[in-house]
Amino acid sequence: MKLADLEREEGFALLGPGFGGRPFLLLRGLREAPDGGLVYAPFERAGDAPRVYAAGSTEPCEVEWEVAAPGFDAHLATGAYAAHVEGIREAIARGDVYQVCYTLRARLAGVGGAALLTALCARGVPRFAAWVRLPGGEEFVSGSPELFFETGGGRVHSEPMKGTARPEAGGALEASEKDRCELAMITDLIRNDLAPVCRPRTIRVENERRVVPLPYALQTVSDVVGELEAGATPLDVLAALHPGGSVTGAPKPAALEMIHELEPGPRGAYCGALGVRDADRSVFGLLIRTAVRRTDGWVYGVGGGVVYDSDPQQELDELRVKLGALGCPIRCSE
Repeated sequence: MKLADLEREEGFALLGPGFGGRPFLLLRGLREAPDGGLVYAPFERAGDAPRVYAAGSTEPCEVEWEVAAPGFDAHLATGAYAAHVEGIREAIARGDVYQVCYTLRARLAGVGGAALLTALCARGVPRFAAWVRLPGGEEFVSGSPELFFETGGGRVHSEPMKGTARPEAGGALEASEKDRCELAMITDLIRNDLAPVCRPRTIRVENERRVVPLPYALQTVSDVVGELEAGATPLDVLAALHPGGSVTGAPKPAALEMIHELEPGPRGAYCGALGVRDADRSVFGLLIRTAVRRTDGWVYGVGGGVVYDSDPQQELDELRVKLGALGCPIRCSE
C-alpha cells in the first residue's frame, strides 16, 4: 500500500505491530458503533466514555515508504517552562502533589500525515505507530512505544514508562535515583488504579524496572499484572486506568489540576489512549510521541515527569531527546 494514498481517504486507522498488524493493520470506513473494535479516548475524555468505532474493512498490509522524510522542522517555544517546573517543585515541597507530567507542544510546519508517519518510522516502526483520521476530521499520527495495557485470558498487563536518557547514557539512567523514583511512583499508581477491576491480592509487579532501547532514546518501564474480576471487560480496565498515570503524575487528581492550570490548552489525542478489542482480548497504546492536526498545522506533544529533584534545564534536555523521535531539525525559542 502506498502511504500517500491515505491522504485522500476519510475515516481510517493505520495501526502498527503492537496492535496486531504485521507490520500494519489498516481499518477503512470507520463509523461510530458501540460494539466496534477500535477504541479511542482523548486525554480529557472520561475513561468510561471512550469513542468506539467499527470498520468497513480490516486488513493486514505492507507500507511503501515513498514519502521523503523528514523535510520539515519542529519549533518548541519554551517560554515559562523553567518557571513552571519550579512552581511544580514548590507544590511538591508543600505536599500538594508528588509528581506532575508537564508537557509542551512543538509546532510542525509544511508536513502531511504520510510524511509524519514516515519520519516516526524511519529508524524502525514503533510498537504502537498509528495514523488515524476519524469521521468528522480529527486526525493524529503517533510513534508511541508505550503499552498502556493489554487484556486476555482473564489477566491484565500494563507497562508504565518513566525515565529517559540519550542512547549513549544507559549507565547514568540505570544509576539515576530520580528516574527510579519517578517510575516507582507511577508503578504504584497503576497498581492502585487496577484495584477496582482486579481480584483482591492478585496485582503484582513482575518487573520493577527494565530498560527499553529506542533509536533516539533509552526508556525504563515496569511490568504490572493482575487477574481480572469475573466479567471485567477491556472497557472497564480503560475506565479504571485512563488517563494513564505515566502522563499525569501522582496523586492523579492533584496532578491533573496542575496540568490544567499550567498547560496552554487541551492535549486531545496526545497522551490519550488508542486500542483494539475482540471480546475479552485487547491491546491499548498510550499516545505519547504523538502529533495532532490543528487548523493551523500539526502540534507534537512532548513532556516529562517533574519531581522535587527535577532541574529545569535537565528536564528541557529530556524534551529535546523525545523530540528526536521525529528525526528532524529542532528549533527552540523563548
